[in-house]
Amino acid sequence: MTRAHQAATTIAIAGGIWLLGLLGILPLSETVQSDVWPALPLVALVSLGAYAFINIGYNLLVFRECPEAYQELMQEIQEAKDDLHAKNVDIA
Repeated sequence: MTRAHQAATTIAIAGGIWLLGLLGILPLSETVQSDVWPALPLVALVSLGAYAFINIGYNLLVFRECPEAYQELMQEIQEAKDDLHAKNVDIA
């Protein structure tokens, strides 16, 4: 099963359970069913956003430098400059 299938299955199961609780089929207290249960998708969405934000921030902080890629990029930039100078293009 691919990750897309796993994600779709998990979302379908969670959505089904949430719908059962919302319709009153699951035995929940009145307070939970009327106040807490309807807000769960919003809580899940906010939690996913927070996780994504923290994950991106952490990966930016521990970004690994790649000296080989830097040297390759500098070489390509120099080649592009030389090519433009050969064609009499001013790149000041």
